[in-house]
Amino acid sequence: MDSLNDNCPFCGAVMEYVCRKSDASEVLVTQGYDIVCVISGSCRFVETGAEHELYENDAYIFGTGNHSITTRIGTKGLFQEIIIHIDKDQLFGRLRHSSREQERFESAILRGISSNISIEELASICCLSPSTFKRRFRERYSASPHRWFLGCRLDIAAMILRHADIPTRHIATLCGFINVSHFIATFKRRFGTTPSHISRQRE
Repeated sequence: MDSLNDNCPFCGAVMEYVCRKSDASEVLVTQGYDIVCVISGSCRFVETGAEHELYENDAYIFGTGNHSITTRIGTKGLFQEIIIHIDKDQLFGRLRHSSREQERFESAILRGISSNISIEELASICCLSPSTFKRRFRERYSASPHRWFLGCRLDIAAMILRHADIPTRHIATLCGFINVSHFIATFKRRFGTTPSHISRQRE
């Protein structure tokens, strides 16, 4: 059983919870990488010259820079968003690749944190075989990709539960779990308590 800290030991992430009842435009300033997860409503932004839109339970990874985001609440009457701030140096400081290899590995790690993606797909992003990807991952993070990514997602889930009033089913989806019951069982094995218990402690 692991203790519930106020950050994410696996990936050093901290979170910001955005909740508003009106449309708004703002600038997201990122120092490393930010994973933006929309809970309700939608938002629109321009990245690398293309316009993107995120809807409920969508996530997107922003790199370093200033990003203009326009949020819309539509008929839901509420916009909710979780921003996971990731310290790039803490997460990737142990990587010692060529710039191109590191870029691929960083992309794979961020995808693994923010989505339920297979090892085969992560290896493909790095232009490696699955076995080579798993070996190199373990060399750098002293854990298998599955265990490490699961730890990240559970840490993030616990952080959200402590700071935001969001239904467990949404948190389970955002953290890459197929169903709520699997999320609850896995969370309890890791922390020795249920997500609902953590939510009640916030009140």
